[in-house]
Amino acid sequence: MRGPADGEDGFVLVSVLAVLAVLGAVLTAATLQLRSATSLVQARAETVRLQGAADGIARLIADDLDLQRTYRTAGLGLPEDGSPVACPLGQGRSALLSIQDQGRLIDLNTTPRPAMEEAFRLLGVPDREALALGAEIVDYRDPDDTPEPNGGAERAQYRAQGLAWAPRNGPFLSIEEIGRLPSVTPALAHRLAPALTVHNPGGRFDLAGLLGRLNPAAVQKLPASATPVPSPRQYFRLAVVVADARARAGRAVTFGPGATGFVVWQQTVPPDLGAGGAHPACAAIAAAFSAPPRP
Repeated sequence: MRGPADGEDGFVLVSVLAVLAVLGAVLTAATLQLRSATSLVQARAETVRLQGAADGIARLIADDLDLQRTYRTAGLGLPEDGSPVACPLGQGRSALLSIQDQGRLIDLNTTPRPAMEEAFRLLGVPDREALALGAEIVDYRDPDDTPEPNGGAERAQYRAQGLAWAPRNGPFLSIEEIGRLPSVTPALAHRLAPALTVHNPGGRFDLAGLLGRLNPAAVQKLPASATPVPSPRQYFRLAVVVADARARAGRAVTFGPGATGFVVWQQTVPPDLGAGGAHPACAAIAAAFSAPPRP
């Protein structure tokens, strides 16, 4: 027969097992939490290393543009029309980068309205919409409250369309502000963004080059008298993304060679960088910023 002591022993055994189970669960949770925290720290450290590489590549390209301006050298010879370039850096890392000469683009602040409208038409914007867009751009940047003919929009027209804002009546600060115009849809803003800038003080742009990159079918519509417009090469937009299998980091820069220096220095992964091709300059870039072996 089992006595009272046997029952007590059974109860103690069950209690001990229960305590051990709880301790095991606590230890398992703590181990998982520690592993998660360690992984997070490692991921953050890797992102910092990738950011350093992206920043270094951006500065390398900026220095190269400075040298080209000062000594009239060919430099790295990277394309300056926004075409993306893909460079392997070793140790499983790669860089995607682009350079866009802003002197080839339509400036929202300085390009005359007729030139903008012609470019918009050839880029595929219907005639009436191109006229309205040109008028709204001028009204956004000019100081008066009189709407431009053929579709202009000042404060009254913004209010009539239920918009909570009005024209700046001053310069565009970024190309993203084109999305504030009454006639501009997100799709149209995205379509025109590669052709626009606010860093081309002269206002002239390379229409043939823009069409060749963004709408090749329209190149044949250019008049025979149209000639390439040389860029003053005053400002460049640099976009760099460095990535490995676990993380990525990026830098978007607007840079003026010479005394101007960096106008924009933004930590971001530029969304407009597509697939890139190889380039001879990749060897020099990889030599300068190849990844060190991981400990």
